[in-house]
Amino acid sequence: MNNREKTKVLLIEPSEIIAAGFKEIIGRNPEFILMETLADPSYYSNTQRKADIIVINPAVINYNERFDIRSYFCSEGENIPIVALTNTGYEESVMRQYDGCINIYDNAARIVQKLHSAIEEAQLNPKNELNELSGRERDILVAVAKGKTNKEIADEFNISIYTVISHRRNISRKLGINSIPGLTVYAIMNKLIDISDFN
Repeated sequence: MNNREKTKVLLIEPSEIIAAGFKEIIGRNPEFILMETLADPSYYSNTQRKADIIVINPAVINYNERFDIRSYFCSEGENIPIVALTNTGYEESVMRQYDGCINIYDNAARIVQKLHSAIEEAQLNPKNELNELSGRERDILVAVAKGKTNKEIADEFNISIYTVISHRRNISRKLGINSIPGLTVYAIMNKLIDISDFN
């Protein structure tokens, strides 16, 4: 099997020990080739040779700057599978952006299985067309994050309480976040509201 037939993997991991271990595991598998290792996502450029799959340590992403992981690596319409490489848990709203998750304690067979699953997941459920919030849903999200009740939101936007509840249900479904604190963090991280709004 030559290199053209192999699945090209790009690794973004600042730890040299973890990167070396991942490279060793990938190097033993005839289906994959590690095309490059970067210590920081800012080194990634769309002009680089395209990877078939990106494996990244979620800790290197500045979620305050840019919450959507795909905006770092995918142009409009692209759907490169992105897999988290982690040893800890992250909030659901962060992890649902990835097509899979490899734990640093996974064995070689499990890593390969997860890479295959991520590629399949990206093909079956493309994440480059995430369910974006509508303008009204963003307005409702901001109001919820500011601690307003359903009645206050209904009065502010001149809609029924039932419509507010429906919007809130849709927001939670689209974002995968069911708690008010989680929605508030999402709103802050996506610059829909400023932390100074709470003072």
